[in-house]
Amino acid sequence: MKKKIVICDDDAIILSVLELALKSEFREVYLVLKSRELIASIVEIDPDILILDIGMPWLYGDDILRELRASEKHRNIPVIMMSASSRGKQLASECGADAFLAKPFELDDLFLLVDKMGRS
Repeated sequence: MKKKIVICDDDAIILSVLELALKSEFREVYLVLKSRELIASIVEIDPDILILDIGMPWLYGDDILRELRASEKHRNIPVIMMSASSRGKQLASECGADAFLAKPFELDDLFLLVDKMGRS
């Protein structure tokens, strides 16, 4: 069974690169460009892993993750947060992310985290 990965970032280029990098015979990748649409997408897709940017318009990633962690149904989705902010790692930790990637990052680092989360 393929792992379902949802990626939310307000940068379409980053989404496209991550989709190309992560899509495989073992993974289905779903892209969400607008943070305000993410919760509905999670309800519909029921992902195995969420990759979430912190700094986005409308809703910040840390606020979204706090909402997910408060939800009975979605609190256990493994979440990798990413950000170029100097406070990104701290915010990711405070809101309950399972892992953090500082932008820019190496795709190999992302693959390692996705594989680790996929085994959980």
